[in-house]
Amino acid sequence: MGLPPLRDDLQLSEAAPAFDGAPQWVLNDPLRGRYFKLGEAAVRLLRQWRLGEAPAVLAAANGGAGRALLDSDLEQLLRFLREHDLIAPRDDEQRGSYAGKAAARQQSLWQKALHQYLFFRIPLWRPDPFLNRTWPWLARHGGALLRYGLPLVLALGLFLVVRDWDRFIGGFSYLFSWSGAAAFGVALWFAKFCHELGHAYMAKRAGCRVHSMGIAFVVLLPMFYTDVSDAWRVRDRRSRLLIGAGGVLAEMLLACVALLAWSLLADGPLRTAAFLLASATWLTTLAINLNPFMRFDGYFLLSDLLAVDNLQGRAFALCRWRLREVLFGYGAPAPEPWPPALRRRLLFWGYASWLWRAALFFGIALAVYHLFFKALGILLMLVELGWFIALPVWRELQFWWKHREHARRRHTLPTLGALAGLLLVLLLPWRTSVEVPAVLEASQVSEVHTPVAAQVRRVLVGEGQAVAAGEPLLELASPDVEARLRIAGHEIRALQLQIARVTANPLMVADATVLESQLAQQLADYRGLAAQRERLLLRAPQAGVVRDLDPDLRAGQWLAPEPVLLRVVGSQRPKLRGYVEQQALARLEPGAEGRFVAEQPGLTALPVRLVGLDTASSAMLTLPLLASDLGGPLAVRRDAEQRAVPEHAQYGARLEVTGEVGALAQPLRGMAILHGRSESMLGGFLRRLAALGVRESGF
Repeated sequence: MGLPPLRDDLQLSEAAPAFDGAPQWVLNDPLRGRYFKLGEAAVRLLRQWRLGEAPAVLAAANGGAGRALLDSDLEQLLRFLREHDLIAPRDDEQRGSYAGKAAARQQSLWQKALHQYLFFRIPLWRPDPFLNRTWPWLARHGGALLRYGLPLVLALGLFLVVRDWDRFIGGFSYLFSWSGAAAFGVALWFAKFCHELGHAYMAKRAGCRVHSMGIAFVVLLPMFYTDVSDAWRVRDRRSRLLIGAGGVLAEMLLACVALLAWSLLADGPLRTAAFLLASATWLTTLAINLNPFMRFDGYFLLSDLLAVDNLQGRAFALCRWRLREVLFGYGAPAPEPWPPALRRRLLFWGYASWLWRAALFFGIALAVYHLFFKALGILLMLVELGWFIALPVWRELQFWWKHREHARRRHTLPTLGALAGLLLVLLLPWRTSVEVPAVLEASQVSEVHTPVAAQVRRVLVGEGQAVAAGEPLLELASPDVEARLRIAGHEIRALQLQIARVTANPLMVADATVLESQLAQQLADYRGLAAQRERLLLRAPQAGVVRDLDPDLRAGQWLAPEPVLLRVVGSQRPKLRGYVEQQALARLEPGAEGRFVAEQPGLTALPVRLVGLDTASSAMLTLPLLASDLGGPLAVRRDAEQRAVPEHAQYGARLEVTGEVGALAQPLRGMAILHGRSESMLGGFLRRLAALGVRESGF
């Protein structure tokens, strides 16, 4: 059998050994910029390919050391070469396959529109000439600068920043303004450009070509990229690791220089940019670029550390095989013979990556929904959820069904039992309780303030003391009020003398009316000041118990009008209020009974009954203890007036305690667990999904 000729432009180079020490080679297709890892058997055949005839190639390949190669090995290699268009186009069979491959790869316009907008690249620059000119200088001086200059710059920058640490930390608040966000975006772009230059220079250090640099759009978010695919040809493992870590190292270097620049620059845009480069940008790099579950630097670094090329595809294949064997025991061989330790690492990474990708794709679907107008957003969100999450699951289920006859009973029965148990958990209406975050507080609480700035004269009560309505609590004094009273008294007496004189003189009778008007005004002011002085004797507004009295309150202490001096808690039965989520409204009715469990340890649960529910959701949270930013269970955000706005629809619930409860010293936060209508987990999910659809269907 005659063998077709290979393309003349293919390049074969030796690569780093595999994880088991087996030799490997890289076959480079420069026309399409693709690289293929080949084993020892394939390379033995390729080296004899020029002989042109299959028997001659096999005989020559088997003439050296190594296992005996068979016709099947040659046929497998030939299929690989034809599939990837590595055969010369003058071969008739290869040339005839081009049309079919082009048709198979052809995508319709709607497929391109639905998927290619998520990720596409725009090459902008071929940096190889620039790198060839600048790399020799960096190679000569860069090592000394990194060994001596960088530690000096970092130490000096840290020393200066520590001296002005409060100001440096305070710079983060600037990021939450529009100008700060714009400055952060510009600084981030500059840092990412330096990041890509770091990859490029490390590739140039290893003797690789850098084909292009440009902008990649990921879910319409632009970011720089560098094509360093030539790194596949690098045999030295340390050099490949440096290529992968070059971007992060460049950003860390930039952050060290910016740290010193922040201390030396005057206030202004340049100092702001230095702060952003020294703090926020490299933090985003550590959080994103070094994530091993995303195909960024962290993924490729992990791939090089494990010495596993195509980590994602090979790990996912191993995870699928392992899952199928555990569930059904098909008895199929593993995709590759991995060492036990490496197999465990790949399984751990693969399953963790599945979870991460599910969460990531769900987040992308939500982002797509919010990026476009509602109708298109819903369509694209459903497409992304179906393509990235539902379709792989459906394909795996099809594989299970197709190979059901090969499943072993000792594996299938436990799997079916576990599946039946899961279905029972999802379908049986075992959920009967509804949790209602609530606060138990006194029915009547009065806060006592001083009406004006005053000084304590006497404290007449103590913490926990029972008082009657109108009983004196604190005696205060205000020198200002006393002085104004004395002045008003002198003014009144002076006006009274003037009125007595003018009424005795017939010629001044007309002035008496004016003086009497002034006297009336002074008398009114005096009575107001007297009433104000009377209010300085603070009295109990109701019968109850004194709470929250400052133990350090003493005679002679000055008080401002705003702070609460104490509270008088009424002796009436405490009230219980809470909030019910919209999804749980259908399961509750007035009269539902349950129990209230306070967060405070040591308190017994109290029997409660639901009295009523609000007919409209609450625009603001009136129970501050339940707000998430104060440690409560309800997620809220603060509006411009710092009011707590619920993130989800919440309906006010009024409850009553049906058992005995003593007086409350403080409000108690807890959970009211009420008996509601039974509901399965699947039924609850479908009802929530329907409610979400109804809510989002309004255009």
